Amino acid sequence: MAFNTRRSLLAKVHIAKKDLGLDDAAYRAILARHGVESSSKLDLKGLEKLLTHMEKLGWESTPKQAKPRINAEHITIPDRDPHVRQKRYALALAKALGWSLVGLQKRIKQQFGIENILWLNDQASLQTLIKDMTNRCRKKGIDPSPDKTGAA
Repeated sequence: MAFNTRRSLLAKVHIAKKDLGLDDAAYRAILARHGVESSSKLDLKGLEKLLTHMEKLGWESTPKQAKPRINAEHITIPDRDPHVRQKRYALALAKALGWSLVGLQKRIKQQFGIENILWLNDQASLQTLIKDMTNRCRKKGIDPSPDKTGAA
């Protein structure tokens, strides 16, 4: 029984790593903070602490809704997202620019290596994305201020 629990916790750690879009260096840094080089070196309590840490980074072990598809026409940024305002603003800017959600997601994946705007949790990356998009708006004569783009 304990073996299955341990195995399921290890599986959840790797799912969380993927869902959060952590590269190997970021993942290794998290493991180092937990005193190990590999999650397999953690006991049950250590695995639970690691998963709690990943949940604090935004990972949901039991998602409330299905994983958003990259080709969806609409995406909802949850109110509890730590960067909710910036992400909603980025979506509003994309709409003002006439970009499809698919195009925005592809741009984020190409530039930041993250599959979905929901998982883009790096402040500097969000600022880079928004700065570029506001500059593009200005070049097209679009007022990028939040009240003009419909951002909340």
